[in-house]
Amino acid sequence: MAAAATNTTQTEENVSLKLLLNETGNKVLFAEAGKDFVDILCSFLTMPLGTIARLVEKETSIGPVSVGCLNSLYKSVADLDQSCFCADTIKQMLLQPINFAEDYCNTLKLNIDDTQPTKSCQIALTMQALGCSKNLE
Repeated sequence: MAAAATNTTQTEENVSLKLLLNETGNKVLFAEAGKDFVDILCSFLTMPLGTIARLVEKETSIGPVSVGCLNSLYKSVADLDQSCFCADTIKQMLLQPINFAEDYCNTLKLNIDDTQPTKSCQIALTMQALGCSKNLE
């Protein structure tokens, strides 16, 4: 069965944000935003830390961004050999975590999460089922 071709054209969306700035103190004194901006801002709270670490490492116009030691932890896991993990999928689960609010975030005017949409169903697994039930003594 052949998959249907999809036309993925991007449309430009505008989100309104008005700021009153104290330029000498480099502070925001007042912000006025619409529902779309608030929804986008709140969607950041749904992102797993692994996603945040991956996104802030990307090259941006403001240069590299650091989130405490999170960047170092992410890079350390990325550099680990696959044999250090008890199952092949564990490393991917840590570096490309699933955002369980994905459906909601995909409806927003701006979605900065670059994770590919989930194409499988959720299955509850125990650590024992993954082969990770090592004795932690």
